[in-house]
Parts: sequence; C-alpha cells; structure tokens
Amino acid sequence: MKLPIWLWRVLWPLRARLTPGADIGGCFPDFTLRDAGGKARSLYDGTPGVHTALWLTNLCADCRARIPLLEEAQSESKGLIRILAVSILGIEDPLPNEVAPNCGFPILLDPEDVVARRLGQEHPPGACPMRNLYIVDGAGTICFKHHLSAIRPDEFRSVWKKLSSPL
Repeated sequence: MKLPIWLWRVLWPLRARLTPGADIGGCFPDFTLRDAGGKARSLYDGTPGVHTALWLTNLCADCRARIPLLEEAQSESKGLIRILAVSILGIEDPLPNEVAPNCGFPILLDPEDVVARRLGQEHPPGACPMRNLYIVDGAGTICFKHHLSAIRPDEFRSVWKKLSSPL
C-alpha cells in the first residue's frame, strides 16, 4: 500500500525514531550501484584499512553546500577515507549529472532507494533521511552516523581526523 505524501511526512519522524536503521557497531549491507558516469561501484572495494563515508542525499541546496566540507576531509585523510554519495533522485533527473563533474567523489545513482531501505531509512519524498551520513570501516562496521547538514563542521572534522588517523 502506498501512503499519500502528506501522511508519509507526518509519520516519517516517528517511524525514523522507532526504526533507526543500522546502529553503530552493526554491519552495513554491501551494495553495488552505478555512478553518474555509468561505472559500477561497491561499498566494499577490498581495500583494507580504508573507511568509507556514505552520504545518502537528494542533492538539495543544503546538501550541495556540504560538498566542500566532504572534499576537504577526504583530501586531508590521505587516502584513508573515501566518500560515496548516494543520490535517490530519479534517473531522468539531471542534477546528479550536473553536480558530479564538479564533485571530488562519485555520486552513485539509487532511484529505488535500495541502500536506505536496507537500513530501514527510506527517504521521505523530497527530503533526506534523518541519518544520512554513515562512516563504515573496511570490515563493514558502522563507526559513525549522523545527519550531514546537522553536524557542525568542527565536530565533523574532529570525527574525520580520529577515523583517518593510522592505527
């Protein structure tokens, strides 16, 4: 049964609170999606010791404003953390293809919201899930989760530096 958009928006905050998706310490499900250029990419790329920051986004203006922060953090990690943005916009939407060439990390296309559904964090229409940033270690364990637009840049940098420090 498909819920009307108004009902989805009313129930979504309650549902997100009751079913928070994968927890820190849990295993993030693997996936393979195509990026805006058509290349298949997976969460687990087989590189030991590298964390992956997954950013589930609809590429709204607030989300796009955080791209420089993600690029800065990725650059400073010296290859110990990679970023994968997961866009839930429809295949016909031109925004991922417009943003991707100017972005320092791949934008994966997930119009069916497969990744978020596996976590119990489907995107409500026109919005990002409450927790849209996951940092996963090389073994697939979730180390951090938050909403990218809700985290202060200095707090994000602190988490990023901690995770990108060699053991």
